[in-house]
Amino acid sequence: MTEKLYCKYWGKASSDDGQGNSYHLLPYHCLDVAAVGCVLLAQHPFLMSRFEQLFDLPKATLVPWIKVLLALHDCGKFAESFQQLKPELRKKWWGEITKTNYDIRHDSLGFILWDDQTGIRKLLPTEIMDNYLYRNLLKGWLQAVTGHHGLPPKSNKGSSKMTAKSYFKESDLASASEFFNAINELFSPDIPALVECTMDEDWLEKQCSASWLLAGFTILCDWLGSDSANFEFCSDESLSLDDYWQQYALPSANRAVQKAGILPAQPATRQSLQHLFSYLENPTPLQAQAENLPLSQKPQLLILEDVTGAGKTEAAMMFAHRLISQELTQGVFIGLPTMATANAMYERVAECYLKFYAAKEKPSLVLAHSARHLSEKFQQSIMEYTAMDKAYGQKEATASVQCSRWLSDHRKRALLADVGIGTIDQALLSILPAKHQSLRLLGLANKVLIVDEVHAYDAYMNRLLQSLLEFHAFLGGSAILLSATLPFKMRQDFVKAFQRGAGYKSVCVQKQGYTDYPLLTHISDAKPVEVVLNTRPEVKRTVKVAFVHESIAAIEIIKTAVANNQCVCWIRNTVFDARTAYSELQKADCLESEQLMLFHSRYTLHDRKTVEDNVLSLFGKKSSANSRQGKVLIATQVVEQSLDLDFDVMISDLAPIDLLIQRAGRLHRHVRDSAGNFIGESGQKDQRSPPTLFIYSPPLEQAPAQDWYKAVFPKANGVYPHTGQLWRTAMLLDHKKEWQMPEDARELIETVYSEDDTDIPESLKKASNEAEGEHWAKISLANMNALKPEQGYTLSDNAWDEDAHIPTRLSEDSVTIYLAVWQEGKLSPLVNAERFAWDLSSVNINAKRINGLPELSADLAQALKQLREQEKIFDEYSFILPLRPLSDIEWQGQAVDNNGKTVTVSYNCQQGLLVGEEIELFIGANKV
Repeated sequence: MTEKLYCKYWGKASSDDGQGNSYHLLPYHCLDVAAVGCVLLAQHPFLMSRFEQLFDLPKATLVPWIKVLLALHDCGKFAESFQQLKPELRKKWWGEITKTNYDIRHDSLGFILWDDQTGIRKLLPTEIMDNYLYRNLLKGWLQAVTGHHGLPPKSNKGSSKMTAKSYFKESDLASASEFFNAINELFSPDIPALVECTMDEDWLEKQCSASWLLAGFTILCDWLGSDSANFEFCSDESLSLDDYWQQYALPSANRAVQKAGILPAQPATRQSLQHLFSYLENPTPLQAQAENLPLSQKPQLLILEDVTGAGKTEAAMMFAHRLISQELTQGVFIGLPTMATANAMYERVAECYLKFYAAKEKPSLVLAHSARHLSEKFQQSIMEYTAMDKAYGQKEATASVQCSRWLSDHRKRALLADVGIGTIDQALLSILPAKHQSLRLLGLANKVLIVDEVHAYDAYMNRLLQSLLEFHAFLGGSAILLSATLPFKMRQDFVKAFQRGAGYKSVCVQKQGYTDYPLLTHISDAKPVEVVLNTRPEVKRTVKVAFVHESIAAIEIIKTAVANNQCVCWIRNTVFDARTAYSELQKADCLESEQLMLFHSRYTLHDRKTVEDNVLSLFGKKSSANSRQGKVLIATQVVEQSLDLDFDVMISDLAPIDLLIQRAGRLHRHVRDSAGNFIGESGQKDQRSPPTLFIYSPPLEQAPAQDWYKAVFPKANGVYPHTGQLWRTAMLLDHKKEWQMPEDARELIETVYSEDDTDIPESLKKASNEAEGEHWAKISLANMNALKPEQGYTLSDNAWDEDAHIPTRLSEDSVTIYLAVWQEGKLSPLVNAERFAWDLSSVNINAKRINGLPELSADLAQALKQLREQEKIFDEYSFILPLRPLSDIEWQGQAVDNNGKTVTVSYNCQQGLLVGEEIELFIGANKV
């Protein structure tokens, strides 16, 4: 075998290349990756079935071809430009050689080798070229496997600088050709059968779309096949490919796949709702439907629309369990709007997910978002699989939240877990031209995708979610969408996207969706089904609405409530407005300092968690009258979702109707006695006075001024720019004086979000039209960014980004700032913690407000330079803001805003981060 030219190429190497057994021959590494693919498909029948369906080929034909393709994934490494990265090896094998530049990475070099006719004619057997198999099919498949570093490879496109001869010597091309022939002989792919398939144009079109799954699969196989802990380096040139395949590659691949923990757990037989959720005494009507609704054997979409407290999460998980138990899917990914909602869902799912799987299985549960390492629950759950065998007493299910370290190591890999929970961003990245998106798609392919609060996203994210549903349905996945306030048109858009991806006839759901609520919509290969649901008495409610038009009136309401021993929440639309109210209440001298709290997003992660825990303790479900009475919370939208809070009195700034409904869900949320003590839910009635939502808004006028909203809420006008919808919200609620749930849900939502603008006053139409224009601009940007299944895994016209800077959501540019204390000649994190101190000391703020640092003193500049070099968390772009201590709870420093102006920056544990004029406005005389 030593005479074989293709053996004299290295594929993997350690830092001491050329000494001992420190390099791995390229053919052997290629077989390692092919072996991983072979083992995965053999031990993962569900994935094998997906491949057969997407490629429309029988297993006997498809598997040999996949082995060939995987073995060719690194064929670009035959290029001299790559081999000379280790010149000592190249010289050892070939003697003196000509130096060439490695300016194109080996993944793209591999595709250039096949894309360029001068290269391909030296590689392929005549029978393949004569039948145009390469031109019609192999080129697309090879584009997927050579793009195994997370991005599609660069293509030739006729450039003279990107020909095979520019990077491959004649001997390299000969070796690559010899290797191809050897691989072809080893795996014996059925060329005639494939040639026959290429005569079918419809079949060929399928291959382009199927390339997404092949690309993700190749990345996974390459990652596992590159682990030197499982695949020892081999430089023995005497081994035949068959010997290496049988004696080394396959056994090592078996170990690697088992060790990785990525094979899906075996499902449990179907369980009852009460078995999954022991705390459910009487299922809600929605939950009962989740247990009994007939399901299809094909990809299906379920949309659950019901009021807060109707048990949508349990219903969605019951549907997911049924799909898993029927082997229509193998796992779950739950996408949520925020990290806080994801953390809360992680803790809920941890209590039940093991029941989805057979008793002896070890399914993985992974939290997937950018700050998941700061979740104590998640950190506690990451342990070796051997810990599963230990007894944990009666709470075995709760204590056994297991994660493979390999899976928990990276968010891209986290989507491969049996059950994943994270922000929706992690799933949306699978349909954006971001690095490793195809691996994310692969991870979702055998999951039911559950998306909570689908109404909560703007036009950009909403359009991306439609693309995700289309991709997911195309790959054979099912999805479940949850919402309490979903406009009819949005529901239609989701349905159409899923039907398009699944290849179903586009049949719109019925017009009855305008009035019927709660509603369960089921989309499958059969006729769409809509089930009108009842609502259990406990969650039916009437909320009275009253308007105030001056902030002093809102403060008077708070004073009265406190005097009556009630707890109050005033939800403001911006951090600025929340701080303003907080400052005004401080100056009103009507509350003790421990009675008043401020909660918004501009705290360090440490302080935000502290405030959040305190808020939950004071106003959560099991809070007592002693803890609640007379307490006041001034908050922003952070309390709208995820936090299970209950207030006696609520004031809200005017916001779109769906957000007001969401906020009112925290008003008399639980059943309490007249003093505020929790008294349970079953058969009990709330003993407090009927709930009233006070809305702080501009005066209600039939002919408002052009700046009707902006004049009162100048900051919030940028958050909710569609003034027409705000005016509709206010006028409708003023007319009704109250709303009843669920009876009024459709009227409220559809009236405010109607596309007919004839009722909007002329004075407000300009602002509304501008907001509509921005709405469509966001949709246009989403359409431009989102990948299309039919275009296949190719660079195409999308601007692929290696660093995943393609946005999953549009908002004002924000920057993460790490707060450092400058004291006694040293820089240290603001938060003193044993672990993740710098993460816990970080805060996000609008990049326009803080955009840089002023000129620093020599000693501070040197300390900052050393800090960047010492701390792995920082790179050259990390923003570290030095602050000097003013007290135990306050620090101050300087920064530069977007206009180049130097501004004072203060951080206060009670107020959060303040910049420039805010410091005088909000701390002033109250400064500690």
